[in-house]
Amino acid sequence: MKRWRRWIKRGAIGAVAALVALALVGMLYQALATQADRRNFPPPGKLVDVGEHRLHIQCAGEGRPTVVLETGALGISAAWGWVQPQVAVHTRVCSYDRAGLGWSEPGPKPRDALRIAKELRTLLRNAGETPPYVLVGVSFGGLLVRVYADQYPEDVAGLLLVDSSHPDQDARFEKVLGKPSFLEERLFSSLPVLARLGVLRFILRFTDIGSRIDELPPRQAAETKAFLADSSHLSAARAEMAVWNETTAQARATRPLGDLPLVVVSAGGRNTASLKRRVLLELHGELAALSSRGSHRVVAGAGHISLVTNRAHAAQVAEAIQELVEATRARETDSNPPQ
Repeated sequence: MKRWRRWIKRGAIGAVAALVALALVGMLYQALATQADRRNFPPPGKLVDVGEHRLHIQCAGEGRPTVVLETGALGISAAWGWVQPQVAVHTRVCSYDRAGLGWSEPGPKPRDALRIAKELRTLLRNAGETPPYVLVGVSFGGLLVRVYADQYPEDVAGLLLVDSSHPDQDARFEKVLGKPSFLEERLFSSLPVLARLGVLRFILRFTDIGSRIDELPPRQAAETKAFLADSSHLSAARAEMAVWNETTAQARATRPLGDLPLVVVSAGGRNTASLKRRVLLELHGELAALSSRGSHRVVAGAGHISLVTNRAHAAQVAEAIQELVEATRARETDSNPPQ
């Protein structure tokens, strides 16, 4: 019996030592890879002072209105690698990184929708990008652009919500499915730790999540993977999710959009008959009803991520943006007929 206890003790010590060694190797690998990423992927746009920190913005194209692209949770401006060039053919378009995400510097907390909207407005003004804007928000970004439009209605000519979050989605999922939506606080809390250990680099390289990102243009796919494995980027994303309840309350308190041009684009998914997808489509239908000029369309076969990363699906998002741009131009012409 004593011999067995001795062997068990040695085995336990050996296992702990192996785990510690593996963690140290992962941390070293992560540190070296992060340094390489920062050398290989300099900011493609410019850093603009918004007061206490600088935000990264990248703009292209000419014309009015200017389209402003807002990413979802964990997202960076590189995720618009397919959409932005297509929109730039027709009008001015800007993508940016929220504070602490991508190439932007960290900003003060709390990272709720009101603060983010205020910083975005300052960024656009200081970058010389004048309104009116067509705001495009994907996923979590849909909540943010709704709050922006409510706070600064004089700036906004139209809204496009791409598979947007809904402020009541948690309660609806809890009621219908018996569990809340996909946003799990524990998941976001663990991501920076997994990044420091190098685990996320392995996940992004060898799993389906990484293969979806690889559908982006090569440069933007590499940039996106680099930041999704960066603990600083993930800590900033966690700070946004830490005030999820505050942000959803702020979005819920926004006013109806009147006759503001609004398009809601939903991912059709592989199984549009699933209960979860039906709930999402119902929620998106409610979003479309926020404006008397709201419309709702579904991209068949698209997933939540592929609406931006997949070239064919992203082309349909870019097409919806262009239709919205034309609608806002027509609306401006009707308001200001030639003399």
